[in-house]
Parts: sequence; structure tokens; C-alpha cells
Amino acid sequence: MRQRTWLSLPPFLALTALFVFSVSAYGADDTARFYGAWQTPVVINGQTISLISLHDASGYRNHLHSGAGDTPAGQGGFSAANGRYTAVAPKPNDAGTYHFSSDDTVVCTNAAGQTTIWKRLKSSAPGAMPGGAAATAAVTPPASSPPPPPAYDPSFPPETNAAIAAFGRGDYVTAWHSFMAAAQQGNAEAEAGVGAMLFKHLNPPGTGFYAQCEKWLLSSANQGNTKGMGFLAQYYYASAVAIAGGINPGVNNARIPPALQQQAEGRFAQARQWFERATDKGDVYAMGNLAQMLDAGIGGPRDPDRAAQLRARVKAGPDANFARRATADPAVLALRAAWQANHYADAVRQATALANKGNAAAEALLARAYYEGTGIERNYANAVAWAQKSAAQNDADGLYYLGMMNYEARGVPRNLTAARDLFTRSAKLGNTLALQKLSDIYYLSCKPLPSYAPNGDYVASQCPDVDLLSNRW
Repeated sequence: MRQRTWLSLPPFLALTALFVFSVSAYGADDTARFYGAWQTPVVINGQTISLISLHDASGYRNHLHSGAGDTPAGQGGFSAANGRYTAVAPKPNDAGTYHFSSDDTVVCTNAAGQTTIWKRLKSSAPGAMPGGAAATAAVTPPASSPPPPPAYDPSFPPETNAAIAAFGRGDYVTAWHSFMAAAQQGNAEAEAGVGAMLFKHLNPPGTGFYAQCEKWLLSSANQGNTKGMGFLAQYYYASAVAIAGGINPGVNNARIPPALQQQAEGRFAQARQWFERATDKGDVYAMGNLAQMLDAGIGGPRDPDRAAQLRARVKAGPDANFARRATADPAVLALRAAWQANHYADAVRQATALANKGNAAAEALLARAYYEGTGIERNYANAVAWAQKSAAQNDADGLYYLGMMNYEARGVPRNLTAARDLFTRSAKLGNTLALQKLSDIYYLSCKPLPSYAPNGDYVASQCPDVDLLSNRW
């Protein structure tokens, strides 16, 4: 089984929110890729609650998480390789197939054909880890698991190497405390570790909050640490996107006030500067992110020629998986960046040019723009036309927006049957918003069953439990 190491932590593609906690290229065995906490919505007695699954070297442990508390829901061994998983669990959940649509989203289908979309859960989110910090600590592999990998760098303090080993085996509690011990002594690698864990919400509950990552990453970056530079650039980019808006599908994203737009542009400029500095030190992950900003003209002027040069260096780098994502479709990454940056009119212009050439992702973004009236005047007829083109190419976003138009009767008559089919296809491709809409349709259309107390008294009528992605409701 390949170990996940701190060494291979690449910055996310700023445009697509990718962040990989794994070796640079995956082998056939994906068991370790499942390590951590995962969440999926389930419907029980007509109520949607969260199923939490904690994976480590000993297997999995499931909990149902609701306002009433946490309820154990099974545990056992687990392994995954070559797109198929096996688990110590009752049939039909003892085997099935899986597909990672990203490192934070995996689509699993059990032996009965029931499909579930799992999202990686951030360990510091409220209620994320049943039992609090104690449960988080329990994710540590047992003593019988393989020994941790050797020290990453003999020049690092022992605490830093211990943190790297703990991080590699998914023990974020130990990693946090070990990184912090070395960071407080000024070790730049450990400061990057503390900052990165805060940024990605991987620190144990109650040990810090998101905005504190800037202090640690800035200290690391100013010592010339490339990981500190890369994560600091990510932080500035993410904070700029949060200010700029454009993150709520289906909602008109109006231009923000000039003062806020100026603040966002300043953050984008800081992100670009730190990606530049990490690029100067040869970091291929920074190169991939910087290339997208150069293509989109985010944080500074456009420079497509230099962007192309950087992508060539990324392709020649050691991480083939990152290279594929960073270089596969630069034009689409650039228009998504423009949208995230509140450069809506520019994004629509770019999308129009690509959509006219049949690009499914651009067609979906144009459908969204016309549907919301963002970056262009609202026009439901145009929204439907572009969504249909995108959906015809089985694009998850195109399917989702066409489903929304059928669901809300925008440009077409209301058709819940068509909406359900479109949302199902989109959800199976990893679109979690589509899964939420499936739940809405189910509660609109289900036939509630009466529920009785043990003494026979009528309590309430509840929708029966269903697999939202099946055809059996």
C-alpha cells in the first residue's frame, strides 16, 4: 500500500478547487486514498441525515450523525483497487465499484447497483468526527499497521519528521501537534504544515481557525519554503474568490461594490505574486496555478505565451496526474477563473467563443449565465438551448442546469420527471447539488407511510427510505 506523504502535497488548481493528499501518481491499490473522513446524505424516516465513514489502515467505521447525536452504523475491513472495493459488511454493501471524480469526491456503487456520492469531510467541521477529538485520534492506524515511512529530511527537527510521518498515514491529530511543536521553534517546513492544516480544516477541533493560517504560511514563505509559498498563494486566491462571489449556482451574482472588488483584486495579486515566487524556485504546482492566472488575466495582465511555457514545464514534471488536470483544457480553466473573480462579462465572452466550437463545459457556463442573468441579460430560451447542447455531451453541469430549468419551469414547462432524470445523471457524475434537488423532488412526490408508536398510537406519516439515485421511487 502506498503511503500518502507530506512531500507530495500539491497546491490545488486554483480554478477547480483541487487539492490532493496523496502520492503524485496512484498505483492500482487505492485503499490509502480512502483514508480520512467521508460524508454522504441518507434518508431515514423521511429525514435527510449524514452518514459519516472514517477510514484508516484498520478499515472503516460508520456513524449516523443527526441533531439527536451519533449512532454507530457498522465497521470492518476495507480495501480498494482497480476500481473495485470489498468491505466486511452485510450484502450488498460488501463489494462494488468506485470512481474518484476528484480526490475529495468518490462515487461508489454496491453489488445491488445502488450508487452513493461521498464527499471528503474536513476534520474540524462541527459534528464531522463523531465523538470529537477522541474519535479523530482513533483514526490513527493500529500498532499492527506497517511502520511509518522514513524521515522525510534528516535536516528537519525530529518533530517535523514525526509530523510528516503521521500526516502520511492519515493521523492528523499527531501531525498537528508535532508540526506545531516544531513551528513554534521557527522551522519553516513545520510552519507550512500548521498553516496548510488550518487552511484545509485538517487541524483537530478547538486548536485554531482558518484565518490563522496566513500568519504561519507567511512566516514559512518568508523563509523561502516553497510549500509555505504555495499554500499562502492558495489562501489568498481562496479569500479573493470568497470576496468576489460567483459561487452559488442558480443565484444572480450581481457586481459587488467597487471597494470589495478592489479588495478581491488585491488578494488575487498577492496570490499571483506568491505563485510567482514558488515558480522561481522550480515548484511545478505553483507553475500550474500561475499558468491559469496568466491565461485569465487574474491578479495581473494576461500573458498566454508565458502560460504556455509554464504548462510545458508542468507536463515535463514528476506529477502526471496534476499535469493532466493543469494542462488538459487551459481555455476552460481560464474562463472559470474569470467567473470566480467576478469578471462575469469576460467569462461570458470566453465561454461564447468556446461554446460555438462545441465545448461542453463552456456551453454549461453559458447556460448558467443566461439562467441567472449574470454577466449577460437573463434569457431562459438561450439558457435552455445551451444547457441542452451541454447535456447532450453528458456534462454534469449542463445536465444540472437543464434539470433546474425543468424543475423551475424556466424556458420550458415544468417537468419533474425530466428534472429527476437529469439530476440523477448529473449526480452520478459527481454533482452534489443535483443530489440535493433529487431529495427535493422525492419529498414532493413520495407517498408517506404512517408511523406508529410501540403502543399503537399514530405518530406521523413519513416518506419511506430510498436510494435517491435508483429508479425505484
